[in-house]
Amino acid sequence: MRFRHLSSLFIGAAALAACSSDEVSGVATQLAPSASVRYVNAVADTSALDFRFVDGEIEGSPQFAGMSFRQFTPYQRLRAGSRRMRVFTNPAAYTNSITVAQQQHIDTTFTFEVGKRYTVISYGFSRTGVTPRHRLVITEDVLPTTLAATAVGVRTIHAAAGVGNVDVWVQPSETPAGVSGAPTAANVAPLAATAYLNLTARPVGTLLYRWDVALTGTSTPVTVSPNSGLPGQVGTASVNPLAGFQVGRSIVTAIVFGPSVTGSRAPTGGEFNSVGMRFLPDRHLDTTEQ
Repeated sequence: MRFRHLSSLFIGAAALAACSSDEVSGVATQLAPSASVRYVNAVADTSALDFRFVDGEIEGSPQFAGMSFRQFTPYQRLRAGSRRMRVFTNPAAYTNSITVAQQQHIDTTFTFEVGKRYTVISYGFSRTGVTPRHRLVITEDVLPTTLAATAVGVRTIHAAAGVGNVDVWVQPSETPAGVSGAPTAANVAPLAATAYLNLTARPVGTLLYRWDVALTGTSTPVTVSPNSGLPGQVGTASVNPLAGFQVGRSIVTAIVFGPSVTGSRAPTGGEFNSVGMRFLPDRHLDTTEQ
């Protein structure tokens, strides 16, 4: 599996301009040219975060509040163009303190292009003196345009700050725990994304796929054999399919996260004590979405 560094993808956005009808007047409303954006919190040493667009726009400006470490959102419509973004501390864990709500982590501007999709990742550490520092990593998501009816396209993004280069094995989860043979993706650097790999859609009722991640050059996984946990849903004549590993022509992104920092307000215990994974449905090719 090939991979490339995400910094080369730092431009873009999705969804073409469209018209909708005003339910009150019946007059067609012209929507602003738009992109699509989703947000991922990969900061392992702080409490939940709020992501906001702060350039005065209301229409086409999704706000993502209370996003804990390893949480993510679906794609949302975004007005394209140069957009100003900020990331704040969510105040819920601090009795909704106004002072805490004003604590700002990030203030930056980025140009999102019409008709493109983007993933915005809060990456790094928020604590003073710890590197890499929390920043936004913005990738243009260039999805496969063709897949066989029995194939699932999936890539892996390394968003585990503080974890070195890794090797990734993707195996049917019936395979015994542990790794053998050549990795599916080798020597993946932090903030790198693999190319999309074609996997065979798993039969309904089976155990999907398992991701094992080891530091490059070793064969001892640092993950706790995470199951992909995203079966998806086969479509019907009236309902679009949902992307997942049991539904052919699905597209999925797997993200590698680091362990949470002991003593911080990030979630701890269980899987959070180790390198972990989350699986984001990108889309299904057999759909009417724009």
